[in-house]
Amino acid sequence: MNTPILFAWLGMTDVKACRGELKGGLGPIGQAVKKRSYSYVVLLSNSDSKTESKYIEWLKELSSAEIIKYHIKLSGPTQFGEIYEAADASINKVKKKLKEKNLKFTFHLSPGTPAMASVWIILAKTIHPAELIESSIEEGVKTVDLPFDISADYLPHMVHTSDDEITKLTMGLPPEAPAFDEIIHRSKEMKRVVAKARRLAMHSVPILIQGESGTGKELLSR
Repeated sequence: MNTPILFAWLGMTDVKACRGELKGGLGPIGQAVKKRSYSYVVLLSNSDSKTESKYIEWLKELSSAEIIKYHIKLSGPTQFGEIYEAADASINKVKKKLKEKNLKFTFHLSPGTPAMASVWIILAKTIHPAELIESSIEEGVKTVDLPFDISADYLPHMVHTSDDEITKLTMGLPPEAPAFDEIIHRSKEMKRVVAKARRLAMHSVPILIQGESGTGKELLSR
């Protein structure tokens, strides 16, 4: 038997609903738990603790599902990388916490920012297969059907594009200098960096190399 789990970011519309500021509506999350049955509701939130606690109390009146809350610190609501890492980590925590094989994930696209919805789509179509839903006062709760597989349709194209970019970068370059042999690498990202460095080394111009400590900036500058 499957264990249905709803994942959602806590959005402003949801907060307004629990405060009674949303006329005739429960908010996206409230609608979802009212119309569909879930064993767990996993809330991702970058709101303050008081707002989170008040919302959870309100949500418990709508659903008997166990509520799991993860407070997420974001530098901004549209920081795609941070959102992706937070969502992925939260899903993995739930998997580890529940230790069940038949977990059925549902990701709610409506609450939060467009960046948050985009991350749910990517995760659902790649490393964390899940149902996608959206909700509105006008149309209620409905499953979102995306007739494509990102891992099959999109990622191979990206890999092919990366190969083409590296080939273009290395076209017309002189034989590789011995100094570049000291840079040991395998990834396409480093191949791209080395190709750019070889091209720039042909010119006598100042270059700013940025990167964290220990990433090889000094070696590359030689």
